[in-house]
Amino acid sequence: MGLRPWGTHFCHFYETTDDLLDTLVPYFRAGLESREFCVWVIADPLTEGDARRALGHTVTSLGDIDILPAQEWYLEDTTFDPKRVMGAWNDKLAAALGRGYEGLRIGGQISWLPATQWKDFCDYEKALSESLTDQPMTLLCAYPVGARGVAEILDVARTHHFSLARRQGQWEVFEPPELDRPNEQIRRRDEEQLRKSEERWRAVFENSAVGIVLQSGDRSGRFLAANAAYQRMLGYSPEELRTRTFMDITHEEDREANRRLADELLEGKRQSFELTKRNRRKDGTLMWVSIHVSLIPGTGRNDRLFLSIVDDITERKRAEEALGRSERQFRALFEEAAVGIALVDLAGRPFESNRKLEQILGYGPHELRGMPFTAFTDPEDAKADWGLFSDLLSGKHDHYHLEKRYRRKDGALVWGDLTVYIVRDDRGQPMFSIGMVQDITDRKRAEEALLEARAELAHVARVTTLGELAASIAHEINQPLAAIVADAEASLHWLAADPPDIDSVREALAGVATDGHRASEVIQRIRALCRRTDPQRERLNINDIIREVVLLARHEVLGHRVSLRTDLASALPTVLGDRVQLQQVMINLVINGMEAMAPVTDRPRELLIRSQHEADQVLLAVQDSGTGIDPDNADRMFGAFYTTKPSGMGIGLSISRSIIEAHGGRLWASSNAGPGATFHFSLPTDSKGEA
Repeated sequence: MGLRPWGTHFCHFYETTDDLLDTLVPYFRAGLESREFCVWVIADPLTEGDARRALGHTVTSLGDIDILPAQEWYLEDTTFDPKRVMGAWNDKLAAALGRGYEGLRIGGQISWLPATQWKDFCDYEKALSESLTDQPMTLLCAYPVGARGVAEILDVARTHHFSLARRQGQWEVFEPPELDRPNEQIRRRDEEQLRKSEERWRAVFENSAVGIVLQSGDRSGRFLAANAAYQRMLGYSPEELRTRTFMDITHEEDREANRRLADELLEGKRQSFELTKRNRRKDGTLMWVSIHVSLIPGTGRNDRLFLSIVDDITERKRAEEALGRSERQFRALFEEAAVGIALVDLAGRPFESNRKLEQILGYGPHELRGMPFTAFTDPEDAKADWGLFSDLLSGKHDHYHLEKRYRRKDGALVWGDLTVYIVRDDRGQPMFSIGMVQDITDRKRAEEALLEARAELAHVARVTTLGELAASIAHEINQPLAAIVADAEASLHWLAADPPDIDSVREALAGVATDGHRASEVIQRIRALCRRTDPQRERLNINDIIREVVLLARHEVLGHRVSLRTDLASALPTVLGDRVQLQQVMINLVINGMEAMAPVTDRPRELLIRSQHEADQVLLAVQDSGTGIDPDNADRMFGAFYTTKPSGMGIGLSISRSIIEAHGGRLWASSNAGPGATFHFSLPTDSKGEA
């Protein structure tokens, strides 16, 4: 038929079902390939199933074609209304254009038409031809030739631009007689539409951002025409391309696949093909292209052609190769990492794990897959871990860190240092999490051994400190013992009187009991400081600790001729700590303060102990008026085994700092504005105790 403009209205006279399908199937396929919306109005001898099978399920499922029963489309209550049908076609066209289609392609069968409606339908066909001016519509009407007489066939031919029929196995196109052809206005309209169609095609061809190529539809595939985009891709001029074939520019390794697909297209084994291949540019460099090739059938006047749409995908290929390299590098890093790594879904189940994690936990990759992480977490740590994971999913934070215990497959306990990050999509929704686990079992064992050694050292320090407080301890015990002896002797004297002075005896014995309890309390404190026990955390008022230490060191303070004052804040919140350890820190700071003032002779020796509450911290300070801090040794004074005392062990301040830090606090020193130095420590308040 050759190229036909929009607004073409032609008819097809058929005898067999094969004739019908041989026309309608390529007719609709051409429309679908041209991005036209298609409407196939079905009637005997075809069914909707025949049409869908002929076009192919993949084509009909795309939604670019409607297959409608003819009687439902043309008739309403068994009546044919031309105006209604023409209005319905216009609605279909408007809908197609609104959805971005190029136009509307219609094919209808007229085998349903009753004889009583023949004249009305011929008038409708004539009006339809005249209404198509400047409309992007093409219509094919299929008439069964055996069911019509000669007069009716002539009626049909007069109302269409041309007719198509198969005669003796050959397809022929029949133009209507000269006197019956559309008037000169319609002819000029057709020529103008054809010109506009050719102009549109030329504009698309020349201005397309992708390459468009026409090649000879034979096994040589010679270049006949190529648009500017394709010329830029390869660097050839149109004249240079015309001397070449598609094989000349195709990379040697891709030629066989390209040739095989082209042969299948020529042999009718496929309607089109797509291929990703490498082309060689004029300068010899390679480029990647994606091509879509279809075969344009020949006509009596034109040879068949290959039409190729070519997209330069070199950059995309480079990006894909870079992505592939990145994925391989990630996989190598993932598998060979020195820490365990797992990718975990939103239900807490690993779906990827590396070898190190499998080694840590003793599970194989298939065993870990689908197992919630709480299943291999120690029960005592599982609740805390799941709570942090839930907060991660809800967006409260984007990662968390936790030291926790794992249970290996064999039941052994493993300590892990876990860091978990959440990965979200572009909308901020969580997709999965990445967990990284470092096996810190050996470190935890070393820490436990260090804690034991530090506790032993702290015990030695306490005993040593008690030796330094021996005079104060003896005084604290001797004083109530002496009072007990005096009260006992007085009681004996009063009992020997005649009559015995029972009231005085009773009062003296009460004093004996009081002094006995006082001596007992001193001994209990000394025993607690001497005893080697594990730390015991309890709620404590730091002011009580200060008062106990002041009583214990009272005689030592007098011996050093020191003035000791306290400035204790009222209503201090409690802290959670070990009474003996905190007493040890306080005693150490008080003794250090007194010893720092021993060389002072030109000013009072004053020691001030202060307590206060700031935010969520309890602060304590021991301020002396001694020799102050040597700036050269300020950073070393808290180090182990550093001392300025001739007989010191150098562990007092080091142990004191480790005790305070183990309580979640901080110990530091500062120089006073005047003489001397101040040692401070802070402890977190026990918020649960306050509540």
